[in-house]
Amino acid sequence: MPFYIQAEITLKTNIFATRNVCIELLPIIKPHGRVVNVSSSEGSKALENCSTDLQKKFQCETLTEEDLVDLMNKFVEDTNNEVHEREGWPKSAYGVSKLGVTVLSRILAQHLDEKRKADRILLNACCPGWVKTDMGGAHGPRTVEEEADTPVYLALLPPDAIEPHGQLVHDRVVQNW
Repeated sequence: MPFYIQAEITLKTNIFATRNVCIELLPIIKPHGRVVNVSSSEGSKALENCSTDLQKKFQCETLTEEDLVDLMNKFVEDTNNEVHEREGWPKSAYGVSKLGVTVLSRILAQHLDEKRKADRILLNACCPGWVKTDMGGAHGPRTVEEEADTPVYLALLPPDAIEPHGQLVHDRVVQNW
């Protein structure tokens, strides 16, 4: 499959579908609700392999949801035009899509803080890790049950919890990225 098609399909599935679900469901999440988006450490690797300019954009605390959508669309456009590497993008569509999920989670958490702070809804991204699945292959070091620990932990944070929020979490630990 040509890389530009892989990029388009992967971003539609991982970042844009996640965003669409959040747009529909966040307004109806009850107080003390928990939102867990599935990301990957591949997103962090993709960030490291972006140009300095792109890294600054993704790490900017004032990046808007619309800005993120524009960046994701630019990646797809640049792959279609075969200029993504020259434009500073990494070679991994999966990594870029998961970078988008992590950044989207940070942005949506900020929105929740601005609009529904008193509801104490926590929204995070998590990295389940390399798992023995059809996608991960037989060499994944962990079982599905083992890797479910962090998403379940985040989903079941107690009602009085105030963190983590807007973070990437792996093995119950907030990741610096």
